[in-house]
Amino acid sequence: MPRRHLSAYLRGGAFAGLFAFCGLACSGSGSLNPVTGKVIYKDQPLAGALVTFHLKGSKDIKAVPPTALTKDDGSFTVKTGPSEGAPAGEYIVTIICSAPVNKKTSKKITLGADEETADVLQGAYADADKSKLLVTIKSGPNQLDPFDLK
Repeated sequence: MPRRHLSAYLRGGAFAGLFAFCGLACSGSGSLNPVTGKVIYKDQPLAGALVTFHLKGSKDIKAVPPTALTKDDGSFTVKTGPSEGAPAGEYIVTIICSAPVNKKTSKKITLGADEETADVLQGAYADADKSKLLVTIKSGPNQLDPFDLK
């Protein structure tokens, strides 16, 4: 009986080790690099903009892209899933900023809510295939140059 008991502990330990290893390997948290930046639109900080980093050349639809939401001062901190940072690499950046619009606006978007919104940037930076916003994330902390949108 003690032998079976020891075997159960070993199996439990093996499973715990496997889960811990997968958690580290699958999350990529060990390979994320801090990334901060700022978005400026018409010479003013752009608040509430969604900034998305698309790994250049990747078409993996299951990959979680690094994203950020700008604060009132236009600054942002990038996260990949729940973890701060982004993997090193070359990225195409898209930016959208949804804001409420009145009912007479022709470019309406509904997001399943009662309020209608439209992209303040009118889609100029929303398409990764057309975006000219490119950045390289390096190992270690990254302070990006401001995205100065016109």
